Amino acid sequence: MGDEFHRPTLTFPNGAYNASQVRLYGLPGVGRLLFAGESGAAGGANISVSANLSTGSPEEDERARAQMMQVINDMVPDRQMSDMDKFAHLVKQNITIPIFSGMSFQIALDMRKLGNIFLTAVTTFKEASETGKLLSCGLIVGYAYEGHCYDLPKPKIMLIPVFPQKIPPDDCGYDLKNDKVSTGVDRYMLWIVDKLDECVEFEMNQGFVEQLVLDANMPGKRSPTMYASRMQMAHRSGRLSE
Repeated sequence: MGDEFHRPTLTFPNGAYNASQVRLYGLPGVGRLLFAGESGAAGGANISVSANLSTGSPEEDERARAQMMQVINDMVPDRQMSDMDKFAHLVKQNITIPIFSGMSFQIALDMRKLGNIFLTAVTTFKEASETGKLLSCGLIVGYAYEGHCYDLPKPKIMLIPVFPQKIPPDDCGYDLKNDKVSTGVDRYMLWIVDKLDECVEFEMNQGFVEQLVLDANMPGKRSPTMYASRMQMAHRSGRLSE
């Protein structure tokens, strides 16, 4: 996005200005509620991968699932809420929820000749209630910080300790990429985090062994961290001339 044209729309979930807020923009994974004994699947027409939670007993799974459905019917005010919103709403209620239920997000990666890889992030209600943190995953393409929008040089696959939300009007412009009829993983969304929040980034490169191993480790192309490790090991040997 052109920095001269777009500025982020400053929104603050806690109702107060946060100078260290970072706004991430990208495509979310497929999110859905998980119930005991049921699977949350992601994939395409020919393949799918499931994540599930289970007590280990079909009878206990059925009992826990019925309890969870009753909690949703009693505590969720709007039946049209997304699974993501239902989960976030229930976590805030500070109520006892069956352990074997939660929320999963999944990203499918097409590796061409190598097949498909699925990245799954699962959080139980118990974990979310105790830590106050949610967990989702997404393909991040840009960010905003201190009133400016930036594109990433290449997309990042990330695990993020918040749920994505709809991009507000007149933000960095990523919402303009959304097709009016697209839903779910086809729509750009927003993650609002603090710069000190912990997250996980996956760097993925695909190519031939010659490119990824041999050429990448030739002198002059090695990562600076490799040289730092070599110097540290040399010092520990007592031979400071190395």
